[in-house]
Amino acid sequence: MTPPIDLISAGLVRERQRAGLSLTEVARRAGIAKSTLSQLEAGNGNPSIETLWSLCVALNIPFARLMEPEVKRLQVIRRGEGMMVSA
Repeated sequence: MTPPIDLISAGLVRERQRAGLSLTEVARRAGIAKSTLSQLEAGNGNPSIETLWSLCVALNIPFARLMEPEVKRLQVIRRGEGMMVSA
């Protein structure tokens, strides 16, 4: 079983990158120190519910999304639809 802090740190990195925001900008929007956010993204620390809630508001995501594991995307390319590569 994956520890909750690992899910949270992966979720923070994933959602921050998806939003195209820097550590500094997310920390500013959430009202927390940049070092705190950096530590959380590294999987260190023990964030309060209030801190996590502020980060979710700053990222404009539902609270539960931080606990969701990343889903690997599958792309199907049918014959004739992909790029042509000559050998």
